[in-house]
Amino acid sequence: MVNNIINIVKNNIIENGLIKKNDKVVVAVSGGPDSMCLLDTLFKIKDEIGFNIIAAHVNHGIRIEAEEEKIYVENYCKEKDIPFYYLKVDIPTLAKEKKMSEETCGREVRYNFFEEVREKEGAQSIAVAHNLNDNIETILLNEIRGCGLKGLTGMDFKYNKIIRPLLTIEKKDILVYNNELELHPCFDKTNEEEIYLRNKIRLSLIPYLQELNPNFVTNISRMRKILKDDNDFIEEYTNNIFNRVILNEDDSKIVFDFSLFMNEHDSIKNRIIRKIIEKKISNLDGIENIHVLDIIKLLKNNIKGKKYIIGNKFTIEIVKKNIAIIY
Repeated sequence: MVNNIINIVKNNIIENGLIKKNDKVVVAVSGGPDSMCLLDTLFKIKDEIGFNIIAAHVNHGIRIEAEEEKIYVENYCKEKDIPFYYLKVDIPTLAKEKKMSEETCGREVRYNFFEEVREKEGAQSIAVAHNLNDNIETILLNEIRGCGLKGLTGMDFKYNKIIRPLLTIEKKDILVYNNELELHPCFDKTNEEEIYLRNKIRLSLIPYLQELNPNFVTNISRMRKILKDDNDFIEEYTNNIFNRVILNEDDSKIVFDFSLFMNEHDSIKNRIIRKIIEKKISNLDGIENIHVLDIIKLLKNNIKGKKYIIGNKFTIEIVKKNIAIIY
């Protein structure tokens, strides 16, 4: 199993252009089985492909065991002579201050830290340990929350600076990899508690669906591939329009001409709105289909001065006929 996993990771990297010769890669390592599999496989193939790795670990200040996890990851890195970066943050307190859920706040802090390390090291990418099961969970989570075609394709191997070399590997095989090499990874007990929606999907929904159909994971993976091909075609068409929509932009706002897409099919309008939002705030966290539909309704009415506000995320305002800004 060990050699098989290593070969899959290597093929994923090469076939999807995730890492190139002389690259530096920041590896996000929690100390759990997924991230230790990722760190260990990248360590084993880095000389063959010709890249370097840096480990980054975050303590969220939530669990007592987190101190032990830091020591575990740090010791592994010392043994392998891997540069190690560490951040400790009181996420519960910070989340209250920012009026965010601990889950969302923790994710924001993690990725900001990884990006800081990447910039400091002059690295080309950040490797995270999302696997096939994580992708299935994401697809189901998106469907439950309400999503478009893109949401049903789950995660990609590469998104901006984020790469996912383990994305085609099942969790059970990752556990075998850890056991065979006696890596003795840490286990976050909160992953076994149904306190978050994702945990409920992992612990209850997916096992139930597998009872209905043992081939559930394989079938969802096949569906994802079909939908991704369709989505890629629509995305290319959308980009051709989107490139003409943005009139000007700076750090505070983006000005766009919505007359260029309001006569398009609903599918294209939805996508362009999402692209505008993502271009402004760098992500689509918390942006649901109902928000997009409300924004389209605002633009369709085309009334100067009318606004659509989503909390402290952004505001879209019509400044004159057919022209709006997002700030």
